[in-house]
Amino acid sequence: MERTCAVLLTLAASCYSPRLNEGTPCASTADCPFPQRCVLGSCAQRVPAIDAALPVDAAESEDAAAAAIDAAAVDAAPDAMPLPCMTSGLTCGGTATTFPCGGHCWARCTGSATWTAASQACMGWQGALGEIDDATEQSCVAGHVSTATWIGLRQSDAATRPADGWGWNGSTTPLVYMHWQEQCGKIQSDGTWDDVSCTATTPFLCERN
Repeated sequence: MERTCAVLLTLAASCYSPRLNEGTPCASTADCPFPQRCVLGSCAQRVPAIDAALPVDAAESEDAAAAAIDAAAVDAAPDAMPLPCMTSGLTCGGTATTFPCGGHCWARCTGSATWTAASQACMGWQGALGEIDDATEQSCVAGHVSTATWIGLRQSDAATRPADGWGWNGSTTPLVYMHWQEQCGKIQSDGTWDDVSCTATTPFLCERN
């Protein structure tokens, strides 16, 4: 009987484990009984739930990000200013001069080139072969032309009649303003337009904003 009691007491002693109450000070989770954890210096059964107000903070963060984007938009550089009206960058086999017409900068090159070569030279200047949009611009440009000179007129290869398929610099948009005398178009010394083979070589006019 005494032996049985001794065994029972031993088992009871081995099962005894004093339980610390939640809130007991701790330095680490090792100081707390399982399954408590050391949270902010105190033993706790559960880790406190994340504050429900956090989504508000998230919303505030999004608002702050949006405000930063708006501020960046305000601080962004304005639209690029028009390029200076000068011949720098224009590849010309002759003399190049500039003049304003129609609110744009025009450049005239006295060196002869095919229409395609002239178009490429104008693009290298960050412009295009000149496009004459109305009678006022026509009058202005004609005043700077002393010999037949390429402008941006080109006829579609699919055109079946002389008057069809013309556009500015390869565009399929129909011409609104025209000043023909008769495939690629040039402006003559009297201001009239003439169509000639695109492989002919003449001086050319470029235009850019």
